[in-house]
Amino acid sequence: MDAITYEINNESNNRINNALMMSEKDYIKSQQTIIDSFYKEYFTYDISNVGYWLVSGIFTFIQLVFSAFPMQQMMKEGLDKEFLGVMAFVIMFPVFFYQQAFLTGKESFVGGYGRVNSLYSIIKYLPVSLAALKLYRFKKMLNFVVKVFLGCTILQLGISLLAFHGITWANLVFLLVYGFLIPFFIGCCQTFFVK
Repeated sequence: MDAITYEINNESNNRINNALMMSEKDYIKSQQTIIDSFYKEYFTYDISNVGYWLVSGIFTFIQLVFSAFPMQQMMKEGLDKEFLGVMAFVIMFPVFFYQQAFLTGKESFVGGYGRVNSLYSIIKYLPVSLAALKLYRFKKMLNFVVKVFLGCTILQLGISLLAFHGITWANLVFLLVYGFLIPFFIGCCQTFFVK
């Protein structure tokens, strides 16, 4: 019995020593697998993320539709500031709802009732740091924003090339601001300022 206890204590001490010897950067990277396992397990029994991702998909579709309008045509007809404002407002939602699945969840009680709460209140008991959690959420957000940006780029530039046989600076500015910067800014605010 003492040999088994010694081996368990020795193994535990080795893990602790290895964690102490790692740099902070390596330690945060090693925690990513724990966080990924948590979210995979969590998403198997809490399906509230499906609703968030469905709404995110709807708004992503709207963002792709906005990107299908060539900027050359919009500039010919005169840029409508109200339309650009509505577009800027609407394209904040795809990344916002996508991130919500990683930020909030339902705590279930007996009888199926529960309340919506921050997932940090659950994940904080895992052996992971808040910095590792924010890095994980940032990677997920960046991956989503880049995929949507690529879709918007293909639509905007492809339709511009087909309809107007060229690409202008307005296409590139539109893609940079509306396709990447606004969603990226909203995603970063959620990632770094919400627990």
